[in-house]
Amino acid sequence: MQNEPFGSKILSGLTVKSLLTEYPNSFQVLDWEGNFVSVTDRFARFLEFEPKEMVGKSILTFTQEDDKENTQDTFKSLDQNPNIVNFENRLITKSGEEVWIIWLLIPLRESKMILGFDRDVTIQKDISFEFLLQQQKYKSIFDNLPMGIAITDEKGKIIETNKTARTYFDIQDGELLNRTLNIRKYTLIQPNGTKIYPRKSSLMRALRHKEVIRNLEIGMIKENKITWFDILATPIPIESFGLAVAFLDITQRRHAEEKIAYMAFFDQLTNLPNRNSLIDKLFPIFEEARRHGNLVGILAIDLDNFKIINDSRGHDFGDKIIKLVAYRIRESIRVYDLISRQGGDEFTVVLPDLSNERDAAVISESILDAMTHPFVIDGERIFVNISIGIALYPTDGKDSNTLLKNADSALNLAKSQGKNCYVFFTEELQTVVAERLEIENRMRIAIIENQFTLMYQPKVDLYTKKPVGVEALIRWRHPERGLISPNVFIPISEETGMILAIGEWVIKSAIKTMREWKDKGVKEISMAVNISTKQFKHERLISTIAENLKLYKVDPHDLEVELTESSVMENADAAVRTMQEIRKLGAKIAIDDFGTGYSSLGYLKKLPISSLKIDRSFVSEITTDKDSKTIIHAVSNLAHNLGLSVVAEGAETESQVQLLAESGVDQIQGFYFAKPMTSEDCLQFLKRELGISD
Repeated sequence: MQNEPFGSKILSGLTVKSLLTEYPNSFQVLDWEGNFVSVTDRFARFLEFEPKEMVGKSILTFTQEDDKENTQDTFKSLDQNPNIVNFENRLITKSGEEVWIIWLLIPLRESKMILGFDRDVTIQKDISFEFLLQQQKYKSIFDNLPMGIAITDEKGKIIETNKTARTYFDIQDGELLNRTLNIRKYTLIQPNGTKIYPRKSSLMRALRHKEVIRNLEIGMIKENKITWFDILATPIPIESFGLAVAFLDITQRRHAEEKIAYMAFFDQLTNLPNRNSLIDKLFPIFEEARRHGNLVGILAIDLDNFKIINDSRGHDFGDKIIKLVAYRIRESIRVYDLISRQGGDEFTVVLPDLSNERDAAVISESILDAMTHPFVIDGERIFVNISIGIALYPTDGKDSNTLLKNADSALNLAKSQGKNCYVFFTEELQTVVAERLEIENRMRIAIIENQFTLMYQPKVDLYTKKPVGVEALIRWRHPERGLISPNVFIPISEETGMILAIGEWVIKSAIKTMREWKDKGVKEISMAVNISTKQFKHERLISTIAENLKLYKVDPHDLEVELTESSVMENADAAVRTMQEIRKLGAKIAIDDFGTGYSSLGYLKKLPISSLKIDRSFVSEITTDKDSKTIIHAVSNLAHNLGLSVVAEGAETESQVQLLAESGVDQIQGFYFAKPMTSEDCLQFLKRELGISD
């Protein structure tokens, strides 16, 4: 089986969780510091603990005192150089018994987890000497051990074996042995697949030099199958004896290790290399291109509107499309081009040995052309389009990360230009990317240094002409660049996840301001805060609102949460559940930018909302576009029939306000009555308009 990188969203494919399900008694899961994240029942019982007594504790807690330093150093070295390692230590059982464990540690870089395959080797540590000293007493134990044991003389001739060893090497009971440690009846190989020759045998060398061997892996080819052994050999300090050799069959463990290693570099669904595997191959390709003065093309490929197919038809159907798309891409490129699945519906194609950028365009056109033919799945014809972003080595970058990033940037541009096309990375696009990266980095500083501020724009009742509420609007006052528009930084904060921290700050600051205004006499004004799509889906939203309302002792009915139409309809059932939780707190809910998305009227009547906010695009055209006026009038009637109030955003002229009043709008928010103001200015405006004296 193959897998995409652990990580991540750890995503499609196998994750640590699914590995635990498939191999429940195979390995322990530890974090980067050596703390147990998950332990098997088998392992816990072996140490006489319950699993819950071990999870969350460091492996050092159970390690024999003399072995703690070595164990700690092993995990530190994994942090610096995360490669698969073997090491051994002694653990202490609950009853105080000391046991030897050999560990195979496999670090998963993306998820910062470590898979630890454990093997009890306490018996191997003791058996080599004990069974010779008390041969008769322990004959039964020796013969029935679940590992092969062979005893040699000083020349390496095998003079005694146990039952397991005789099974491994096809030795009949009572057979007169005429074999040495070379086991010449069968071919032996090293882990890298090379043949082991008799004179170069590690066991024979250990015999000559009286050395101890641990963790020696040898493969034995028998009947066209390879049996893998982990070998422990130790000299026997008795005259005429040579080595005691223990053979443990680790074939299944080897297969599991190979499977896990394969999954780390290959995608399970398509059998294509994943991102890790691709990056490993890029450096030599770039070096070859540099020597010959050629270009290398990097194509970032993404299916257009794949989420709609997945959501409407199910993931099994989507997986079939992914496999068919992978096949068509592979058939559309040259034999020596590389294709990789990056995850989800994303692919990367590497085009070595290009003479010019036109070569990359020709191959991209070939891939696009392959997608013009329908896919037939379960008897149904499905059309799938793709978009392609192209970056070239060395023109657009000289390392894999830069080129992959630039190809992704070109892909995003291709999607914004209508999809189903290819776009080259350009210097202009590079400027846009650099600008975006700069804003992203400066935003992280802005959060720390409190560069964000809130402005407040009043909402005015159309009939009383009195303010009834305000909307909190975030602004970024950059110390060097001045005021940066939310249209610039909000989309970036959504993409990077910083919107969660910013959104929580907005909620807290708005509620705090409301408390300050109430203390200064402004009582009957509601505060509206915008909630982003990502924050709306986040589990902390409800607790953040509740905690701040309680902290500042603000009546929940004075808070209004504004949600965009598109964020609500993206997953309407889940949205309704979240909105109901908000209403349970006592807060009101408004649908912002109404009319710009797609709302099912059937769902609209189910939404626990109190008002609709008509998008400013309709308001700005109400005096010039008859359709806009008709739409506003229809929305007002619809809202009133559902018991909702209607707010119009962006009213700037008297004629607009007059037509909005005629259309049934209840409240106005716009420059005609008031622009966004600072907290202090807005407070004075509200007190003046409401007739509140200082």
